[in-house]
Amino acid sequence: MSIVQNVMKAIVRLMPDAAPDALLSAHGSVGQPMERRDGTLKVTGQARFAAEVPAENLAYAALRYSSIARGRITAIDTAAAEAAPGVVLVMTHHNMPRLTAPPLMNADPKGAAASSLPVMQDAFIHWNGQPVALVLAETQEQADHAASLIRFDFAAQAAATSFDHARGRAHAPAAILGEPPTLAVGEAEKALAGAAHSVDIRFRTPRHNHAAIEPHAVTVAWEGDALAVHDATQMLTLTRSTMAVAFGIAEEKVRILSPFVGGGFGNKAVWNHHILAAAAAKLAKRPVRLALTREGVFRATGGRTPTVQRVALAADENGYLDALIHSGTAAMTTHNDCPEQFTFPARHLYAAKSLLLEQKIAEMDMVANTFMRAPGESIGTYALECAIDELAEKLALDPIELRRRIEPEKDPTSGLAFSARHLVEAYAAGAEKFGWAERSPMPRARRDGEWLIGMGVATGTYPYYRMPGGAARIRITTDGRAVVQMAAHEMGMGTATAQAQHAAERLGLPLVT
Repeated sequence: MSIVQNVMKAIVRLMPDAAPDALLSAHGSVGQPMERRDGTLKVTGQARFAAEVPAENLAYAALRYSSIARGRITAIDTAAAEAAPGVVLVMTHHNMPRLTAPPLMNADPKGAAASSLPVMQDAFIHWNGQPVALVLAETQEQADHAASLIRFDFAAQAAATSFDHARGRAHAPAAILGEPPTLAVGEAEKALAGAAHSVDIRFRTPRHNHAAIEPHAVTVAWEGDALAVHDATQMLTLTRSTMAVAFGIAEEKVRILSPFVGGGFGNKAVWNHHILAAAAAKLAKRPVRLALTREGVFRATGGRTPTVQRVALAADENGYLDALIHSGTAAMTTHNDCPEQFTFPARHLYAAKSLLLEQKIAEMDMVANTFMRAPGESIGTYALECAIDELAEKLALDPIELRRRIEPEKDPTSGLAFSARHLVEAYAAGAEKFGWAERSPMPRARRDGEWLIGMGVATGTYPYYRMPGGAARIRITTDGRAVVQMAAHEMGMGTATAQAQHAAERLGLPLVT
């Protein structure tokens, strides 16, 4: 249910003379085809993204990044950069304002920071690509040139950069997104050893980065002790609270504006460039624009980390599972809290007499990882579903039929009833739509000219999360119009349009286009 829907229901409850929910069954804009509210703005170039917002006396920023994975800066020579044409400011840890470490996403209810490290507060290096200097200049070209003139001396230390080596020191975290890292029901390993049919497979998944069409960017300005940030963020409220904590100011003093986001996928949170841009603007006493280059996106913002997973399945002669084991290790840093939750699908998808679900983390010296579309469920589903298909082949059983047989009556790990679950019906509908009955189970058996035609099945699942409630402001005017305002962003999925449709329908008003 959207924020608008919740506010509408609250309004109706507060109207003593109104019907219980008079507009609940009203038919208006929802479900009707209409032009996207952001469509014309985007195709005509009128939509202003974070790096396009105009500002008077704007200074442009460029970053320099560390070239070692772990160690410290022993010397910095900024003289050439400071003397370069157009340079306004060179900022390093020597003159960076002293700030508070930003609150960490997942670990702090107010946090949107992917890393809890203090930003440019000391000489220590934690990953190859950590920002170590910022240059402000009158133009972007001048800033880029001057940044290239800064000279650094580093004292490198032994760094954990090999995932395979780091796995030797892997350990169980305190929790995986609030859930226990290990779940065990029965004796799964024992059941596997005595199974009539089994598979036991290792899977590896690689590192990924998001590379959204719009690189990360901010345009920031201070007005006294109040901070305005034009951002490419998908976490408006949490970005506000995170910046407030970092700079030691009240949340009411921070305004985040992010009406359009050119791709997020989980990565558009708070990274070092937010804090650095705001700090530089404070020092220079003028607005600052910091837009990461594509290289900067890869070096200073993270995505998916690598994993090694094991999926083992044990089945009886009829294909019912005696054991389901899903375990493995994901890479992470010591300064973030975003493990790839790859065991989560196995906790809820299939019925088994015994279960062993366990994941560990291997700490590495790397850029902090974060959520990626899809998060850890996707790479966990990949491994689990491949193993299910391998088991179906061993059993000489149709893979849809195998999944039907192991469909649980209740949640396999909690024992709770499902509020709704229509997976078997979805299998049937998909099989009919795709002509599953004509499918050949043999690989490479169907060809269309030079194309080999394959057909397979896989199940996907993702948890339902409810975040702390947001707020919306609704103003109804005497001429019968309503204006709805809320903290929201448009990442391309039609949020602005859908929310306007909800508001119009719940208020019983026509939608103004």
